[in-house]
Amino acid sequence: MFKQRTIWMMVLALFILTAYSQPLTVTTKQMKYTNELMEVDLNIPIVSGSINQSFQRQVNRLLRKESLDLKREVEKQARENMAISKKEGFPYRLHAAVSNYEVTYNQRGILSIPVTLYSYTGGAHGMTVKVPNNFDFHTGKSLQLSDLFKKGTKYKQVIIDEVMAQIKKENDLYFDNAIAVVQKMPNDQPYYMTKDGIVVYYGLYEIAPYAAGIREFLIPFSTLRPYMKTKLAQ
Repeated sequence: MFKQRTIWMMVLALFILTAYSQPLTVTTKQMKYTNELMEVDLNIPIVSGSINQSFQRQVNRLLRKESLDLKREVEKQARENMAISKKEGFPYRLHAAVSNYEVTYNQRGILSIPVTLYSYTGGAHGMTVKVPNNFDFHTGKSLQLSDLFKKGTKYKQVIIDEVMAQIKKENDLYFDNAIAVVQKMPNDQPYYMTKDGIVVYYGLYEIAPYAAGIREFLIPFSTLRPYMKTKLAQ
């Protein structure tokens, strides 16, 4: 009886491990239309295939909310600006809300899926924000950058040094205080994972002018592996 129970537990453990090691499935729900106020083009990711169904529902609600909140905010601004344009007698510029995403990492129950939100509300140009979405379906939690590394290690300084080295190679692209901003890197620094390493990034105007876009810096796993938690470093 004990032997049978042991074998059953081993089979169950292997099943769970195998299930978590499989990539999750990500499909797209699109919301696209144009009216007198705005153009809407939302590409909302939907995650499926996890054995952690409760966390999967939470993740899908969050990912949906990011895009729908963008639409609501732009629509609110559009209505206000439309009223002003009619009152003042100047042309109204069609507003826009666009969301896109990319699955950059999808292994061993870890999903990295940054969402890009673009809004245009009638100014000289639109604004783009990249939202970091990093999830561990094993533990059922969102992952901040600090969660990837062993406590007490100097991982943050390693990342800072690498980012500063990359900035110095194209120094003319950046604000004078870019290095100072990087040196104050918080524990919740925006990032996403790829098969090659971790990409930390800075939003528009954070360390460079608008024309330079969102600045991204790849830190290879080969550099970070000694400091990472074991299951993430494989």
